[in-house]
Amino acid sequence: MSDTTEPSPIDGSTRLARIIRQSGRDLACIVGGFFIALFGFIVCVPMFSAGAGTIPIVFGLFVLTACLVVAGGFAQFHRNLLAGAGYQLRRPVYPVGRKGFWGKLRRLRSAQSWRDLLHIPIAFIIGTTSFCIAIPWVVAGPAGLTFWFWSRYLPDDSERRGLAWLLGFPGDLPEIALNSVLGVVFLVTAPFVLRGLVGLQAAIGRGLLVDEASHLRQQVSELTTSRAAAGEAEVHTLRRLERDLHDGPQQRLVRLGMDLGAADRRLDTDPESARQILRQAMEQSQEALAEIRTLSRGIAPPILAEHGLRAAVTALAARGMITTTVDIDEELDHSRALSDAAQNAVYFVVAESLANKEKHSAATGCAVEIRRVGGIVVITISDDGVGGASVAKGHGLAGLSDRLSGVDGTLIVSSPIGGPTMITATVPVNAKDQRAASELR
Repeated sequence: MSDTTEPSPIDGSTRLARIIRQSGRDLACIVGGFFIALFGFIVCVPMFSAGAGTIPIVFGLFVLTACLVVAGGFAQFHRNLLAGAGYQLRRPVYPVGRKGFWGKLRRLRSAQSWRDLLHIPIAFIIGTTSFCIAIPWVVAGPAGLTFWFWSRYLPDDSERRGLAWLLGFPGDLPEIALNSVLGVVFLVTAPFVLRGLVGLQAAIGRGLLVDEASHLRQQVSELTTSRAAAGEAEVHTLRRLERDLHDGPQQRLVRLGMDLGAADRRLDTDPESARQILRQAMEQSQEALAEIRTLSRGIAPPILAEHGLRAAVTALAARGMITTTVDIDEELDHSRALSDAAQNAVYFVVAESLANKEKHSAATGCAVEIRRVGGIVVITISDDGVGGASVAKGHGLAGLSDRLSGVDGTLIVSSPIGGPTMITATVPVNAKDQRAASELR
């Protein structure tokens, strides 16, 4: 028995359709890039000349700044075209204008802005060359294959001579055969030629339009901000924990000590009263223990580590007075899609949101949904309450944004007065898990 499998006709047609679609996107990128480069050349070169020529009267500095801004716009058009063809180029961070004379001219000190301007003439040259190669190459294929049809409409005179005649093969049949062969060659090679031309434009764009240093500085700034936000969130949590300990278990333990002292004093003179005080002290100790356990869950919930995210969130929903439904993707339960820190952040977002709804929403129903969408996990908590929730300081949801920032997450709260309220948080998938998933795909 042979183990070889023949390729399916469906697979072949799907591959052909994919090649045709990609060729169409590449051709659109080349044609669009040519016209954008042409228009950018027509606009930016005169602006640069006018600005450079009027620098002595200061006005030229503003013209040059405007020229750099326009060049940045054309650069973004090129990035969008290349993205449509499958080449993603990161958008750099440009300096923002400020008040004052030099504040308006901050763009002049941006190296990336001058690289965008340099890209204009280079893109014009490369775009024009690519356009002049791509269009004839694409047209030559169908034209050669249909030469047998449209050649009959050519002027029929003795001076008509084609490539076959030049090669020493006179007559219509050799001419049709040669054009058909050339048409097949051009048609088969067109996708590779188009892809190569787009790849050339992408390489030039990556060299001029992507500022790696700026991107790294932005990443460092974002990481610094997120880590500072995470630190603020931890400080906020510790302060709240200290306040809860002071207002709850600490007060109960103080009363417990006082009750034990009173029972000790009455043990000989009034045993019945002493036993009643001891019973109350026992209740106080149990309530203090319950509050301490509740607070310990807030620090590091054991159920999350032992039973997974689904069980932890379900337990949160079950403890509340509002009817709450929980819907969590199976793959997120006991998987490594989320790091431990990210799982803790998701748990606390749900816990704080549900606690806030219990206190302020006056809702009759609530829903918690946690889904993986590509490279992020989306957490949605919605209710039918009165609305008015906010992440502003002093509100119940304050601090959640900082906690999520520590794991590069985001938080959006939609809660108009009158309701409903929808809290949407996003947390990025663990990088290792994301790479593994992409390799499986």
